[in-house]
Amino acid sequence: MYSVFGGLTPKCIMRQNRFFQKDYYYHLINRGNNQDIFLFKRDYKRFTSKLEYYSKKFLISIVAYALIPNHIHLLVKQGSEGTVSKFMQSLTTSYAAYFNNKHHRTGHLFQGRFKHIVVETDDYLVHLSRYIHLNPSSARLVSKPENYPWSSYRCYLDLEETNFINKKPILDYFSIKDKVMDYREFVDSRIDYQKEISIQKLFLE
Repeated sequence: MYSVFGGLTPKCIMRQNRFFQKDYYYHLINRGNNQDIFLFKRDYKRFTSKLEYYSKKFLISIVAYALIPNHIHLLVKQGSEGTVSKFMQSLTTSYAAYFNNKHHRTGHLFQGRFKHIVVETDDYLVHLSRYIHLNPSSARLVSKPENYPWSSYRCYLDLEETNFINKKPILDYFSIKDKVMDYREFVDSRIDYQKEISIQKLFLE
């Protein structure tokens, strides 16, 4: 079994400060300001291109993501000190400017500062990736998560290539024989359950 964190006590911590440490994993969440932040296919494509650009600029490794019409989930690893805030500020500001211009609107697109959870165990990291990849089916946008084009799950299943996704921390958790199939079974095992209950429902609300 591959260990990302070297056996830390299983837990996740919600932090209110904005200090981000090098080589730590974070779950980042941001919501629309009482509105959808993606209206058309071109909006998702623009956000994805900005996600790739700014992740490379700020040395942020994107482990998993899901773009839901009114919110986003990112699972990232910070590559240098203090870059997560700069990354998210640049990403959301740039996308909001595009969105407002494209859709002839003004004002704040996002609800406020992004929320974040630091991930401190490899078990939680892997389960969190599943939670993120199941978000589209949990929201009943699709029946199966692999049918949703605006998440990293299809990349994990080798159904499409996405150059900026770092699958290794997740897939290395599974057997050498067929990591992709093992991960798919791991995700599929939770589809029906997650449609009924979200492991982070209270936090997201």
